[in-house]
Amino acid sequence: MNAVEILAKLIEFQTVSPPGNEAPAAEFLADLLQSRGFCVQVQQLGNNRANMIAWIGEEGPELMLNGHLDVVPAAGDWTFPPFAMTRKEGRLYGRGSADMKGGVAAMCEAAIRFASKGGPRRGRLKLLFVADEECSNLGTHAYLNANKAPQYAVIGEPTNLEISIAHRGVARDYIDLHEPPRHAALPHEGKDVMEAAEDALRAMRKINEDLKKRSHEVLPPPSVAVTMIQGYEKDNVVPGNVRLLTDFRILPGMKYEKVKEILCRGLEEERVEKFSISPHFFMPGGQISSSDPFVKLCLEERNRLLNSVSGPKAFGASCEQCFLTECGTQALICGPGNLEQAHTVDEFTEEKQVKAAAELYERIINRIL
Repeated sequence: MNAVEILAKLIEFQTVSPPGNEAPAAEFLADLLQSRGFCVQVQQLGNNRANMIAWIGEEGPELMLNGHLDVVPAAGDWTFPPFAMTRKEGRLYGRGSADMKGGVAAMCEAAIRFASKGGPRRGRLKLLFVADEECSNLGTHAYLNANKAPQYAVIGEPTNLEISIAHRGVARDYIDLHEPPRHAALPHEGKDVMEAAEDALRAMRKINEDLKKRSHEVLPPPSVAVTMIQGYEKDNVVPGNVRLLTDFRILPGMKYEKVKEILCRGLEEERVEKFSISPHFFMPGGQISSSDPFVKLCLEERNRLLNSVSGPKAFGASCEQCFLTECGTQALICGPGNLEQAHTVDEFTEEKQVKAAAELYERIINRIL
């Protein structure tokens, strides 16, 4: 099977997360790769969720091709069926075609072609396709808890085949504001919780202005956004509590303690006094140096294949590079498709990019192994 044929089959698996149900897709890929000479393991995670692990070669330098099997829901009015690939005017439509079953399919074709030519002369090629990337990273954590991290990794998220070396992390926190409730008809003295919420929103704007002063080699500055405001008791009551949810995009190296310190200081400077902060979700940023030899190797192959000159780029969303780099892996991000298509109605990727990705991955494999 070539990458387009594999992609068509993968789109048919409704691996919407949650609940995920990635196990059938993992088993399909395991059967496919085992029939081509790979050792395989389906790592069961419970509730019909699973990782697919395949490898060929012996001990030595390990190159991992990595991606995720889950997709976001196919909400909205689609022109094309979301769970059946539609091929039209050079585009491949379907949920996950860009994010990131197109990358997974291209990795499989590259690995199969490499194996058919004799496989590694040294070291090992591994493919890891995980569950639950879109929500809680269950699959990657389960894999790293049970296995040694690779020396090299390419993550096939959609980058338009650019070599992306870094992504921002994310910290999500609940900020609970507290003031005495009161009857809406009665005058009051001092600040009520709705006024405290106004101050909190103003604090977030000022925090963003300060964050713009921070810089990174390829990434934009950190930023914080309020994604939820919740507070209600009764139509005629000014409530005693309002809850905000913040989404704080952080640079690699920023720890959660620093995030909380920035939020607390910003709120206090706007005289928000009665508040508490509760962590909801945290994923660190990830990066690999632009001068890393693996980055240079991948750029050479990318530029040679596409007959264009490009340098290291940022990846615009969060991804699982951070978990691999924390373990010492030289991990970068490169895959077919445009990130702007991720999570959209009528998601698509370009057929020529999927084919080019398979060629690029095979070239990288050949250089390393």
